[in-house]
Amino acid sequence: MKKFLLVILLFSSSGSFCQPYKPKDLFDKMMTAMKEVKTCSFVLDIQERIKGMMRYDQYVVKLNSNPYKAYIYSVTPNPGAEGLLIKGENNNKAYINPNRFPFITLSLSPYSMLLRKNHQYTIWQLGFTFIHEMLESYQKKYGDAFYNSLRTEADAVSKGRTYYQLVIEKNDFHFDDYKVLKGENIVTIGQKLLVNDYMILEANPEYKHFDDVKAGDVIKVPNIFGKKIVLYIDKTTFLPMVQIIYDNKDLYGRIELSSFVLNPNFTEMDFSKNNKKYGF
Repeated sequence: MKKFLLVILLFSSSGSFCQPYKPKDLFDKMMTAMKEVKTCSFVLDIQERIKGMMRYDQYVVKLNSNPYKAYIYSVTPNPGAEGLLIKGENNNKAYINPNRFPFITLSLSPYSMLLRKNHQYTIWQLGFTFIHEMLESYQKKYGDAFYNSLRTEADAVSKGRTYYQLVIEKNDFHFDDYKVLKGENIVTIGQKLLVNDYMILEANPEYKHFDDVKAGDVIKVPNIFGKKIVLYIDKTTFLPMVQIIYDNKDLYGRIELSSFVLNPNFTEMDFSKNNKKYGF
């Protein structure tokens, strides 16, 4: 009899998993956690599909949410390069130490093609503020129907850590026609629609740069950030430490935050180009 019960228990548990949170509850806890992040530091591993090829970059990041301050150190592909962006300072341009010729500190717009080349995102989009705003906008756009696109799956493991797994899937992902308004460019259109501006640029190959469009042009824009977004959510902080994006083709990008420290006590020197540990 005991053997029979054991077989029944094993059979009933195979192919299933125990998830303590319903999708909506897990999503809400994640959204609250992201909103409450004040400061953080982490290693950022990012994979991005650029011109049909996946590329990999790794950075060390320090971040202050409000006011926005970001320090970023490149591990690969340009070891030793640094960036520092402070909202309201330096005309909102980033200080850049390229760690190579011309061996001087540059001031560049985060939207400059020098910085955006081979990158889907900008320094403004580090951390959790952007993804929080994007998901919040879809909550408002779709109302309660948004939660129908959520599901939980079995726990995921990455770099030895186990996470809750939340999937957001919108099978109606597609590209719409959009008529460019006066004063708009691809960056501002992406910001307005809360979609990936690089995805817009890629979908309109006749434009080589984000500011090539002009008023009256009709361009293709995605109706949502991605067809499927897979989030690995930390079981303690409820922050989405891994974010995996799919479009209508395949994997579009993967972002992972590791060695994560929540709300460290940064000093002014952590976000100063005069910090002697930095190379500006």
